[in-house]
Amino acid sequence: MINKRIETITSKLLEDYAVERIPIPVREIAKNRGLEVKPYDLGETVSGVLVIKDGEGFIGYNFNDSKVRQRFTIAHELGHYELHYNPTERSTLFVDKQFKVAFRNEDSSTGEMQNEKEANAFAAALLMPKKFIIKEIENRHLDLSDDKNLQILAKSFNVSISAMTFRLINLEIL
Repeated sequence: MINKRIETITSKLLEDYAVERIPIPVREIAKNRGLEVKPYDLGETVSGVLVIKDGEGFIGYNFNDSKVRQRFTIAHELGHYELHYNPTERSTLFVDKQFKVAFRNEDSSTGEMQNEKEANAFAAALLMPKKFIIKEIENRHLDLSDDKNLQILAKSFNVSISAMTFRLINLEIL
């Protein structure tokens, strides 16, 4: 399901930074938003962190992850910044684990799961904008019933095949 608010925010970001080609330069967008972006060894279970202290923002991503995962993590953390950061708080920390189990428990009502879903939707919308996807499909005459064409599309956007598949499903293109 598409979140129109998130689609609008990501479209505005792309417009503000005059992004007209793929793959989307996510690191540059984060840096333009005032966030420092650096690789770190975050262990096996952590993909990325967003730390904001005294108004200064920092995204750390796991250098052990694949390049497409690193891009998605940076976009995800940027999503937390754009959607969930409250400037009145002096310090904020978001830690995103790779293999978080989604089940209902005492944490389910805290809003953390919703924030993660929104940050994922933000990352997908930023890295794979609908209008760019449609343009790429039309320009390349891609038949998405062929898995090879799905791989071509994912490679064009520098995202994983699973990320592209979910995005196409959510956009009701696939």
